[in-house]
Amino acid sequence: MPTLTHRTQILLDDELHQRLREIAAEREVSLGALIREAIEEKLSRVQETRAEAFAKLLEAESTPVEDWPTIKKQMLEDRYAKVMKLNDEQS
Repeated sequence: MPTLTHRTQILLDDELHQRLREIAAEREVSLGALIREAIEEKLSRVQETRAEAFAKLLEAESTPVEDWPTIKKQMLEDRYAKVMKLNDEQS
């Protein structure tokens, strides 16, 4: 286990705090350990998503530079769609 050297304070509403306490109790871990685990999991997913996006970019066919405005618009639309999908999944 890594040495814990930094303290961070977060504020939670009553419902979220209670849900986290219940999960921590079920797993027989501290609230802090549960929150650290959740942060690590989220960061891993973000890193995996970025790696997948980069791999797709490398696999993509080359496109003419003149199409940049269209490509940029499509990339932004795709990113927005993915963010909305992730938000729906997390709700």
